[in-house]
Amino acid sequence: MVRISVCFAGSVGHTLWRALCILEESILIKGNGVNLRHIESSELDDVLRLMNDVELKGDFARTLMRSPIKLKREFELNGLSSESNETLVIVNQSNQIVGTIVHFLTVPYSSARELGFSIFDTNNQGKGVATEAVKLLTKYLFQSQPINRIQICMPVIHEACEKIAINSGFIKEGIIRESIFVKGKYLDTCMYSMLRSDFENNT
Repeated sequence: MVRISVCFAGSVGHTLWRALCILEESILIKGNGVNLRHIESSELDDVLRLMNDVELKGDFARTLMRSPIKLKREFELNGLSSESNETLVIVNQSNQIVGTIVHFLTVPYSSARELGFSIFDTNNQGKGVATEAVKLLTKYLFQSQPINRIQICMPVIHEACEKIAINSGFIKEGIIRESIFVKGKYLDTCMYSMLRSDFENNT
């Protein structure tokens, strides 16, 4: 089942929107090798542990850990799915979690979204898992929301992530100087993007 975003006005609207989030157990975006869905409550502790595992973050991701208490409160509120950001798990065809993928608003004045993703087990890396997840979420966002731009940023030395962006049809725009802080150093990042017109031309 694919989640359909519904907007309501006022406090009553917020109550209805929250009720819909609670009633809806999971989004399911089906792929060939992987599917994307919401985190289930029984999985939350394990997912939080994996998300905060510094070793699993590798050499290029920010090592700042997220507060489990704060994340649990957010999960209780909206299942980690809101209008500003959403976290989904990447699962294989046996419904086992292999990673996470998120999308979030880039700036308040734009509908543009940025994607971030992580594959937990090194045995699942380099096998096209992240590329398929990016393609699935990109298609879902363009087809379900009035978004004109989706972007992916990565350190300039992160060749594996850059390859994922290229293989997913994103176009390199340029370099953002010293934009992220990783392991005590500021790193330049590459910005890749896909516009709605790019998506439609390649569909």
